[in-house]
Amino acid sequence: MNLVVKSIILVLFTFCTTSITAQVTKSNDKTPQVLEVKSFIAAMKAAEQNSRATYSQAKYLENLLSDVQQTIYFDSGQVKSYGEKPSSLITNTNSLNGILTSAINSGDIEIVTIKISNNVDLATPIDLSVFSNFSKLNYIYIVSNVSTTDISILKLIKNINPRYHVFYKIDKSE
Repeated sequence: MNLVVKSIILVLFTFCTTSITAQVTKSNDKTPQVLEVKSFIAAMKAAEQNSRATYSQAKYLENLLSDVQQTIYFDSGQVKSYGEKPSSLITNTNSLNGILTSAINSGDIEIVTIKISNNVDLATPIDLSVFSNFSKLNYIYIVSNVSTTDISILKLIKNINPRYHVFYKIDKSE
């Protein structure tokens, strides 16, 4: 009888510790999630609906993506700025390394769009650490204009800062 009680206590102890460890591991996992843009916005809307937030971050993001914004275009070392306080930066995978040494005024940039234009770009890593000086940056939007898979895009992304929301779109029509 004593042996049975000890065995039960040991099993219960093991079960409880495993459960607690799994919860700690899950809560400490801060790997940012990268989703397709429509799924990302839908998830934001669902979270806002559940929290009954008065401000809609999802609506704000939709406006950033669809409305005309003051924008900086950075391509092959050339900076073209449209507007006094651009909130958007549009670039491509080949120009990413030049961002650190460019004359881009990064202080007001909230969203960066990175374009993948050809199959060669699918072999170029997307190192997000180049945006470390962008103090207001919240969103990184990767748009592929070539046929690819979500897994291929995810493999390109390096050094995701947890404060960034990264999402993508595969759009062969552009």
